[in-house]
Amino acid sequence: MGFGVVSLLNAVFRRAFTSAGLRPSSVAVDADTTLHFWAHPSLLSSPDAESKQRGRRPVVVLIHGFGPDPTWQWASQVGPLSKHFDLIVPTLLFFGASTTRAPGRSDAFQAAAIAKLLASDHLAAGDGRVVHVVGTSYGGLVAYHLARALQQGGGAWTVGKVAVCSSDLAKGPEDDRALAAKGGVADVTELMVPADTKALRRLMDICAHGPPKYLPECLARDLLRKCFAVQREGKIELIKGIASGHGFQITPLPQEVLIVWGEFDQIFPVAKAHKVKEKLGEKATVRIIPNTGHLPQQEDSKLFNQILLDFLLPPPSSSNGAVAAAK
Repeated sequence: MGFGVVSLLNAVFRRAFTSAGLRPSSVAVDADTTLHFWAHPSLLSSPDAESKQRGRRPVVVLIHGFGPDPTWQWASQVGPLSKHFDLIVPTLLFFGASTTRAPGRSDAFQAAAIAKLLASDHLAAGDGRVVHVVGTSYGGLVAYHLARALQQGGGAWTVGKVAVCSSDLAKGPEDDRALAAKGGVADVTELMVPADTKALRRLMDICAHGPPKYLPECLARDLLRKCFAVQREGKIELIKGIASGHGFQITPLPQEVLIVWGEFDQIFPVAKAHKVKEKLGEKATVRIIPNTGHLPQQEDSKLFNQILLDFLLPPPSSSNGAVAAAK
């Protein structure tokens, strides 16, 4: 079989994480649930000497959506963000090495698991350190609930800002039906959790504004097997878990919120960005990234990173205005 293109891409994306100073780890957050995650060593309970010298920087939690490993989804962000923040990049349950025997399947359940990770002895105590929460697509739903959980939990972390990318927090059953029709399937799970390469190609066509013009069948099969087929039934249950929570009322967060959207998103049309802002209130700001689809952090990573850093970093003072230019 050889090494394979997908395995090579996995190595490239993992290299982006390790080059940004991140290291992989896993922790049992309770008796039923284990989370895999990437983090800067300074956030571990026993940081190395270099991390101690760097001091206590604000933290950013990056939460991925459906699809391949989080290293694929955030490879273009970890380097620029690591210049200013310590990062935690969890692997959501039923993706990669994160597993659970607990019955919960909602996005709020995912958020609760990450909140337990942040409160665990495996990580250095927050002690009031600021944590910003960033999520894309399904991860945006989890990010919203995580911000709520950390705010209400009264723990050691102080929630700073929240960014949701391409994430329709207020979607309902009619949106699922419209997406299924757009994908030519009977149920949205057939699109979001592809069972064969035909379904995978359909998903790629809808996700990206400029999908690859040619994808060899051998590569499509490898991508399906290594990135989508693992824990497939669990992923289907997660989508059903979103549907069961359609009645949940999204209300404004106390934090500043950035809503980032691709201009030509076919999963969640760009008009949804403004509807999400209506739900989240006056502290929410919308930024649309031109000529991108559902994956603006990958399709125009330079502009996405600039928008995200401008939002997360404190405004420059007159004496250090050059800081804002360090993107």
